[in-house]
Amino acid sequence: MRRIITMPDRAHARSGPYQRRPRSHLLLLAATAGLVLMNWADGVSPTTAAPQMVHAAPKAYVALNGGNAVAVIDTATNRLLKTIAIPAGPEGVAASPDGLRVYASSAGASTVSVISTLTDRVVSSIDVGKAPHNMAMTRDGRHLLVAVWGASQVAVVDTVRNEVIARIPVGNPHTIAISPDGRNAYVTAQQPGAAGLAILDLAMWQRVGMVPLDKTPRALNFSPDGSTLYFTLAGVDAVQVLDVETNQIVAHIPTGASPHHPLFVPNGKYALVVVQGPGQLAVINPTTREIIGTVPVDKFPHWVATTADSDTAYVTNEGAGTVTVVNIETQQVLTTIPVGAGPRKIVIQPLPGPKAQRLPTVYAVTGSVLALAGPVPAAAAPGGGRPVQVANFAFTPAALTVAPGDTIIWTNTDGIPHTTTSADKQWDSGPIQPGASFVVTLTKPGTYRYGCTIHPFMQATLVVGN
Repeated sequence: MRRIITMPDRAHARSGPYQRRPRSHLLLLAATAGLVLMNWADGVSPTTAAPQMVHAAPKAYVALNGGNAVAVIDTATNRLLKTIAIPAGPEGVAASPDGLRVYASSAGASTVSVISTLTDRVVSSIDVGKAPHNMAMTRDGRHLLVAVWGASQVAVVDTVRNEVIARIPVGNPHTIAISPDGRNAYVTAQQPGAAGLAILDLAMWQRVGMVPLDKTPRALNFSPDGSTLYFTLAGVDAVQVLDVETNQIVAHIPTGASPHHPLFVPNGKYALVVVQGPGQLAVINPTTREIIGTVPVDKFPHWVATTADSDTAYVTNEGAGTVTVVNIETQQVLTTIPVGAGPRKIVIQPLPGPKAQRLPTVYAVTGSVLALAGPVPAAAAPGGGRPVQVANFAFTPAALTVAPGDTIIWTNTDGIPHTTTSADKQWDSGPIQPGASFVVTLTKPGTYRYGCTIHPFMQATLVVGN
């Protein structure tokens, strides 16, 4: 088996250890008593659990997509406490309003793992359907909405019984945002040819509307007053601003290449968005709808969460295996925390009261179907092959016919990694870095469907003729 070495990534500077300033997080006596009672449900006695309940700051939970685990960070010290193993492909995380539970979806399976924040152990598992992606918790904590991408449904979970009580049809749902008044949810629908924002009525558990889009939507969030929705589109280097009353796009906020997750800080003073191409966290003035600053983070940032006081942002960096901690007001990096492979979503535990790792190495594959497979720098890709361009979150051409023995060359010209992975697993490129190529020679006639495992709405077909 031949090992393929990609071009080395540039090193990223990381700030040194940083001691967070103390915060005034007060735990109410009644809430503490409630936490003690909840311990029995997790098989922990109040005596042994009591020392674990009192924290100067909440914990952050990070879905490690490449590590099949959830990382736990102490935000008082900004240190990694532990990792919790869960089924394959951790994708989304959500927390109950009381901070007692964290829910983690596994896109490589069909489950949502329920984690006790007192013990940081998995205490239950909920089967929701194939390839669950992201989640959102209702304001009262009674229901969890799960975007079940593989089943084209939003599953509604009763968090008391840990059971699915409703399923709402939405084509390939990916991310979910619940309005501040709790009445509606907007869902990014990524179904090819039917992309848009699905609107759900949370009283009836029904889809009541759709905002059609020309491009595939990625992530979204409401402003604190619920009047606008910020969202991003694949292949569009700007944050979109939707007027919720009219469901019309009223503004575009230009960013660098490939903006992903937008988020308003709790007090509404700023909006944030991770910009994957340049590896930045952009800070937006919601009044002027202009970017007022950018903070370099790490490679391919994916998601952002903020502390309840609106002071600090935690940014996951999928390409570096790190979380960057940012002072939002000063727009300065405080520290960078190594957490593990492929960190994606992050949630910070609510409390009662007011470059560490590179992307996976890819190995060459041989067999009756593949005579050659491997990622190579674009400049080193062999000439004379059949080219497929990976750009603007699409494969071009989307359908290609070749002769047996022809070489196909995928070249990634986007600002972030993509994969080319056949549906029958005959080949899997792993992440193709920007500017790099992946080469396959197909010898067996047939029709091969393939896509990007990082962005599964990207689909295409190869036909090998007789």
